[in-house]
Amino acid sequence: MRVQHVDGEYRVVLTPEAMEALHLSEGAEVEVRTVSNDSGSEPTAKHRYATVEEGLAAYRRTEHLHANTYRELAK
Repeated sequence: MRVQHVDGEYRVVLTPEAMEALHLSEGAEVEVRTVSNDSGSEPTAKHRYATVEEGLAAYRRTEHLHANTYRELAK
């Protein structure tokens, strides 16, 4: 994944595997939030970002907590 600056906007580019794993399609809207690391500080450029596999593992660990939301979003 990478961030691109296009026409005054920043866009996150996902791999086809990430799109499929997250059940997203072109034009889908997603929410991006910052998450603090173990030290409690905000992420900076020197911090390592999660890989797609790590992100999917985190999703799978918490999927059951949001099952109803995902069901509603799938409609």
